[in-house]
Amino acid sequence: MTSLEVELAAAASQRWWNRWTVYLVGAALVLGGFIGGIEMQKAYGSSTSPTASGPQGQRGGYGGFPGGGAVPSTAASRPTTGTVKLVDGTTIYVQTESGEVVTVRTNGETAVAVAAALKDLKAGDKVTVQGQTDSEGTVTATTVTGSK
Repeated sequence: MTSLEVELAAAASQRWWNRWTVYLVGAALVLGGFIGGIEMQKAYGSSTSPTASGPQGQRGGYGGFPGGGAVPSTAASRPTTGTVKLVDGTTIYVQTESGEVVTVRTNGETAVAVAAALKDLKAGDKVTVQGQTDSEGTVTATTVTGSK
């Protein structure tokens, strides 16, 4: 065997990759996935332009997916927590920690937890109210959670 044949035989038995090759391939895959995600967000992400159709600038149906009808927003403002000052029929007056008295309106669809019914809430009970707050600060409750 000539020296060239010996060198070729030695080179042929070596593997073509090493630890650094594996690291570089892994980094290339992660980078490619990241860039692909950016491009997908650009192409299919939610639009904030006022010309888009749907609620809050969403394209398509519910959640931006095509085909569904628009579902009205039921997102509530932050919960109101405080002490019941007065229960007057379907209206509760809640005093917050800051001393502000918040008017809470309830209806037949308002879920009341802990107390058996709205009428069971008494002055001094601690409550947390979830619901929509109007421009005057009155909360239309979707849930009232009370504790003694």
